[in-house]
Amino acid sequence: MMATSGSPSTSSFLPLLETLEDSTAGQSEQTDAYLTIANRLSGEEGRQFLPAVEDNFSRLGKVILTHTSSPNTELSQAALQALGFCVYHSQVVSGISEVFAAQILSALCSLVTKSTDKNTCTRALWVISKQSFPADVVGRNVPTLLGSLESVWNREDIQSTVMEHEALNVVIRMLEQAPTQMCDGAVRWVKLVIPLVVHSASKVRLRAAAALETGMPLLLTKQKEVAAVIEPMMSTKLIPELQKLFMSKNETNVLKLWPLFVKLLGKLLHKGGPFINSLLHLEELGFRSSSPTIKKIAFIAWKSLIDNFALNPDILCSSKRMKLLMQPLTSIHVRTEALLLTKVEVWWYLIVQLGPNLSSNFDQVSVPLLQSTIGSGSSSIPNTPSRAVTQNGAVVPSTPKSGNVSFNTSASTPRMDLNSSMQASGSFSSIQLLGLEMLLHYLLGPEVVAAATKNKLILNLEPLNHPLLSGAPSFMKHAAVLISSIRDGFINIGKDAPEPVLAVIWTSLVQFVSFTIESGSKKERQGCEVLTLMLQALQSIVASEALSADKGLILLEATVKGLPQRVLGSASYQVGKMDVLNGTPALFLILLLFNSSKLPTYVEDERFFQCLQTLVSCGLSGPTSPLAFAEAVLGAMSSCGGSLQNKEQLWRMWSLIVGPLTDTITQSNEVNQGDALEHNFSAMYSALMFPVTHLHGTLLQQASQKSMLSSWSKLYRVFARCSALVVTAEENICCEELCVKMAAAVDREALMVPSTLNTVSSILHVMVECVDFSPYTPHFQQKQKFPHTPVNWTRKQSKAMGNLSMFLSLLVECLQVYLEAPEASPETTGSALVSVVSALLTNLVLANAITEALSALIQPLMLFYKHAASETSKFSTHLQGKLEKLLCEVLGCLQSRSTLAYNNELLALLSPLLCVVFPHKNKHLRTAVTQFWNATFANTVSLEYPEEIR
Repeated sequence: MMATSGSPSTSSFLPLLETLEDSTAGQSEQTDAYLTIANRLSGEEGRQFLPAVEDNFSRLGKVILTHTSSPNTELSQAALQALGFCVYHSQVVSGISEVFAAQILSALCSLVTKSTDKNTCTRALWVISKQSFPADVVGRNVPTLLGSLESVWNREDIQSTVMEHEALNVVIRMLEQAPTQMCDGAVRWVKLVIPLVVHSASKVRLRAAAALETGMPLLLTKQKEVAAVIEPMMSTKLIPELQKLFMSKNETNVLKLWPLFVKLLGKLLHKGGPFINSLLHLEELGFRSSSPTIKKIAFIAWKSLIDNFALNPDILCSSKRMKLLMQPLTSIHVRTEALLLTKVEVWWYLIVQLGPNLSSNFDQVSVPLLQSTIGSGSSSIPNTPSRAVTQNGAVVPSTPKSGNVSFNTSASTPRMDLNSSMQASGSFSSIQLLGLEMLLHYLLGPEVVAAATKNKLILNLEPLNHPLLSGAPSFMKHAAVLISSIRDGFINIGKDAPEPVLAVIWTSLVQFVSFTIESGSKKERQGCEVLTLMLQALQSIVASEALSADKGLILLEATVKGLPQRVLGSASYQVGKMDVLNGTPALFLILLLFNSSKLPTYVEDERFFQCLQTLVSCGLSGPTSPLAFAEAVLGAMSSCGGSLQNKEQLWRMWSLIVGPLTDTITQSNEVNQGDALEHNFSAMYSALMFPVTHLHGTLLQQASQKSMLSSWSKLYRVFARCSALVVTAEENICCEELCVKMAAAVDREALMVPSTLNTVSSILHVMVECVDFSPYTPHFQQKQKFPHTPVNWTRKQSKAMGNLSMFLSLLVECLQVYLEAPEASPETTGSALVSVVSALLTNLVLANAITEALSALIQPLMLFYKHAASETSKFSTHLQGKLEKLLCEVLGCLQSRSTLAYNNELLALLSPLLCVVFPHKNKHLRTAVTQFWNATFANTVSLEYPEEIR
């Protein structure tokens, strides 16, 4: 003490202590000393003053204990005030013995029990609530302390609100310091606290509620004993008083107490009866409130009833209890977003609590929530149970009189009376997005957490603790609802949802559909229905145009990648329009892509072509007709071709189809879609005509143009070979019919575009290389063809060129257009046309065929050589050489292979060409034509020379 005697705190404290210890000092002086100590400890000087108190508390404490029992109330209360500020500080009480601490507590309890002054009792309670004695000391004294508290409420001589308030503070302090001992005495102290929750004084009610909340974990360990104490109070006092409080604008207090009572009563509530209906009435008052804040508190309180019923899964899942729990969720009018979020949170809480029983209650609990959040109409969700209400139901569409709520007091059916008004709450995007997240939880179950982490998603709902979908049977059970909800969710709010959310939902759905298909037997075909539902949902989503092209492609890609390829190519899973012959999921998805207005955006993404490639492969390799499949795809592609500005993309789409189609035909040799009476090559014509119809006049990149012609050539060559194997098809009929279509698609004006002329010339070159010239030889024997229609047969017989007639006509038109301005076209065009003429004339043997061909070609040939002879000719050396060779071939055909007579008619036919070649500047040409003349016409006895040759 001597070491610290000089410090300011000690020097100011010791005189006060000495005054208190001096038995001769006046009581007023001592009272002032205590008040000075209390003021200094609680004031700004507290830190400086506290060390002196710590060092001398053993002395101070003894004198305080003497003065607290003084008959002088002012001195006693001043001593208690100083004691309270001293024992509040743990560093003060840490310096005293446990025995002394127990003495202080005992003295305080004695004051509470025996003092006739309510202020002294209140001050003693205040000290106990503020003390920081060691927990074991307080714990050993809990029975005594509880006895003192019991006396507060049992004493009739002194009662005050302040005393009750401080007594509640003591309860809370003991709960903090000695929870184990307070748990043992739970029944004792809860008897004291419970009545105070309906105290007339607001601060007492709030403190009682705080004590209950603080001690709730302890009370629940003694739940049965506590419930037995509370139950008699509920009907006789608590509920009537709570109703009065509610009506007197204390709704918040009442509704925050409600879950506490529900927790404390526990399984006692499972028995039903008027008592429960009275308790439910308090919640009903909250739900009926016009204040969104009060309704929100009521909804939050409702979670406690869910927890209560969940104590016994059989109770939770019973029809009556479930209807009761669902009633406010489905019936309460909610117009604000914040309140709606709370309602959805509580509703979802119920779903999570169902655990493994969710599946059996899905239609009753989950379907209405999906409707409410996503905005689905009930008509859009099949197999949804009717919301009609029976006498035993909880959802009763009644309109009670104002201020008067009727109850069913059945002992077995707890219920509430609320207006039934199921509503779609999809006007808030936040709510709709929660609906989408629910679908995520339903599809993934507890695994949603890992999926969210992987895809960087933020979950707003508590994950399910048990999966809803455990296999194909459970998925089949709920597939209709889930798929239609996904459809409506994607359409209504998909545009605002993160891409990963949509991707995970749809990918999971596709996986379940695929698993269902693979796990079922072929006879059951259980996956057919869900596949149809899923693809129809995808069709609705794409057709709605609610999603961006990128999000739409995510769904399409997931579908293509997720479904087995054998399923994509199988006609067993018919979807879409049933009039589509050989319809398959692959064709359905391709048509979905092509018919979308977002196709121009799709084709900018590589994923589109990857999907198309996979679908085409599945469709062509499946059990259905690859020709019918290809024709349907090409037809759809033709319809949408005009919407694509970039013809490179259109060429790529066509290439993705004709490449595998060519391979398929090469293996099968099948090009005919007709029957035993008549051939049908419509699929082949669709494939071969596509570039002619849609890509002519388009400046494709050189590599693309080359690739296109290569693909076209491969397809036509295999077509020509396989069509010759078709019994009902005449020789070269493929060439003739294709040329008819080409002539109709590409007129003279179109041919005047150099790129188009070059393409058609290249095509003719390929075609002539595949011509079967055997019908134009003397020893050809007509195959037995049947049946021939009279008109068709007459037409064919009337033309010497037969099934090369339209080919010749198209060739002539190309020659005419080219020769009008040869310099406008690339050299390859002229070279190709010369090669076609050469191939044609060198293979014809029959006189009438040669005559007909020359009749059509003589003028173009004359123009060719005339241009070659011109001083301004821009024909290359290569083309000049080909023309020299062509003339030799034409003359050789006439001289050696044909049986034509060298008469006036032939001379008249050849004269335009001879007139140009005889005087030609090219010596080789002059020599060749002179030798031909000398060997043919020169030997004719008599000739009539045309005017121009004389």
